Amino acid sequence: MEEYCIKIKINQIKAELNLSTTKSDYENKQVSLENAKDDFKLLVGMSLYDDLIVLPNIAVDTVSVDISFAIDNGLKNRMELRQRKIDIESSQFDLIQTKALNEFKGNLSLSVGLFGDNKNVADVYSNPTDNESVSLSLTIPLWDWGERKARIKASEASIESANISYEDEENSIILGIRKICRNLLNLQNQIEIARQSVTNAQLTYDLNLEKYKNGDLTGMDLNIYQNQLSEKQLSYTNSLISYKLELLNLKIQTLYDFEKKKAVTPVLTIDN
Repeated sequence: MEEYCIKIKINQIKAELNLSTTKSDYENKQVSLENAKDDFKLLVGMSLYDDLIVLPNIAVDTVSVDISFAIDNGLKNRMELRQRKIDIESSQFDLIQTKALNEFKGNLSLSVGLFGDNKNVADVYSNPTDNESVSLSLTIPLWDWGERKARIKASEASIESANISYEDEENSIILGIRKICRNLLNLQNQIEIARQSVTNAQLTYDLNLEKYKNGDLTGMDLNIYQNQLSEKQLSYTNSLISYKLELLNLKIQTLYDFEKKKAVTPVLTIDN
């Protein structure tokens, strides 16, 4: 009888210790929450004396993503490809200018009036002291020591380099979008597995909670199942966060919002 009383006393002490530890952990989490709320107020410019309420909602609806549609939007909207096209066009203009070097050309100029700006061209010979002049100059290339050919080859190499950069950028965008789409499918599977794990852990905890209430299980043993349930719930939450972050990454890569089913376009505001 005395031994039974001692066991009851020990279990009571353990239960009180678990309760104190749980209360301490709860108070620590409350302090972390209040600190996070103050940091958020400071970040968004809210008054520190205003209160805000955090409503946790970890439910996530998975989104169906067509990889071909995602790639098309990425190639259409990404500014990196537009910049590569501009580089190609600039290189082509440089090639046109280079080909025009050392070509046969002529220049005819006519000056009427003392300062060369007389509008009365019909009366050009009425006053021969107005300093009229006519000049004709011709440029005939004879030998440029291969300069023109070398410049043309350099311009053509620049165009080829710009085309290669465009193809590399295009392939990089396609590969990045493909990897994100594959990760989204994998994360959807992980979310479903984590959800089932939480359900199993919850049923196990409820079953052992009944045993604890009936006196067939100690508080320490129940704490083990409670920790297992918390770990499964945390794993499930992390999988949801990873999915949302990857979906945001796809939005950045394609400039298309697959949740709202509309393109992401920058809004230009002009202050009058």
